[in-house]
Amino acid sequence: MDTAPVPSGAGADFDTLIMELNHRIWEVRRDACEGLAALGDKRAVPHLKRALHDGVGAVRFAAAEALGKIGDKSIIPDLIKLLENPQFGAYGPVIESLATLKSTEALPYFIRFLRDGDARVRGLAGNALMVITRQVIFFKAKGSEEEREVSIKQWEDWWTKNKAQYGY
Repeated sequence: MDTAPVPSGAGADFDTLIMELNHRIWEVRRDACEGLAALGDKRAVPHLKRALHDGVGAVRFAAAEALGKIGDKSIIPDLIKLLENPQFGAYGPVIESLATLKSTEALPYFIRFLRDGDARVRGLAGNALMVITRQVIFFKAKGSEEEREVSIKQWEDWWTKNKAQYGY
């Protein structure tokens, strides 16, 4: 009988966690991402970057979260590419990581995600916009479509007036 090893996750050393990113059991790979986030070692960035393309969504999401927690801004272009990928899955962890990294490059994406079909994603995008820009434009992620559109229009107008200062 083949029994799965107990994942070491946050209690493991760096080398063990890197090795576990290639484990055949997806829960071990996910836990390795979480363990690497807890360590906060920037040497994990290229390994976690590869995990963004794992075949299992939970591993991809854990890798995205870990990259945000590690705080290496060099990963921002890779995270933004995920926002452009309709096959990535749930965008929440990517939005959270980009917000943690204070990615001004992601601002137009966050504005676009205010119209997402998932209220959680809309809420994360609205919060990210306020955190990064320090603008207070209230957005009710679970509000009516009309209420949301009023706020989205305000964000779009703000972006039109201010995008040059962000390098666009």
